[in-house]
Amino acid sequence: MISFNFQRAYPNNTPHPENGLWFALNDKGMLVIHHETETILPHGQTPLPHLPRTDQTLFLGYLGDVPCFACHIANDLELPSTTRLLGLRDLYGRVPEAQHAVAGYASQLLLWQRNSNYCSTCGQALTQILGEWGKRCHNCKRDVYPPVSPCTITLIHDGDRVLLTHKAGWGNRYGLVAGFVEPGESLEDCLRREVQEEVGATVSDITYFSSQPWPYPHQLMLGFFARYTGGELKLDLNELDEARWTTRAEISKGIVGIPPKLSIARQLIDHWMAK
Repeated sequence: MISFNFQRAYPNNTPHPENGLWFALNDKGMLVIHHETETILPHGQTPLPHLPRTDQTLFLGYLGDVPCFACHIANDLELPSTTRLLGLRDLYGRVPEAQHAVAGYASQLLLWQRNSNYCSTCGQALTQILGEWGKRCHNCKRDVYPPVSPCTITLIHDGDRVLLTHKAGWGNRYGLVAGFVEPGESLEDCLRREVQEEVGATVSDITYFSSQPWPYPHQLMLGFFARYTGGELKLDLNELDEARWTTRAEISKGIVGIPPKLSIARQLIDHWMAK
């Protein structure tokens, strides 16, 4: 989450700062300057000298006292040998956590700007609403905003066991039951439905843990703990290919792989392991 003294800015008619930190992305990843011992984000008046940008630059706000900008760059650029394009997952741990959080914010806003040029109701061009990231159709008076898709993710526990799930292609890495909130559902209703649909279990003692923006492309993950109360494991094979009860000892010994530290799934597991 962006909780590192980040002050958001919104579109207006005032001049932008001249220099700042750049979050420059294309379909291959985010532009970084790569040295032997460190990876840094570009800083200056542009991401790189003479680097063409394909869209309007977005002024995101201030990280501390440093202005932050986002822009989209072409996919076919010939970049200097000192630079790399890293996906958001690969960027994690290579730059400060605060910068990684803003990178996720930048990627969502850039995607929104590129995919929301026309009204989905009447087809007319949308225009920017000053002071907000929303856009307005002046033909049918419809306002639209960057989407946020809430998802629940749940650590199901039963004494010294936790239920881990697995998707095809994950190798030895396991995760937790997760799914999107549907219209008309509370978070708790979504949690119970997803657990029942994906693994055939019932749960109780639902406890909220925390939330995490997840820009792949625009989810908000809401983490919960829940106690297993019954049900023989029965998988939704369209979603999972395995689910298994796992002990703290098996996780500690690395017998099963768990999600990377970036994810709220890992935070849930680490918290449960430490209790």
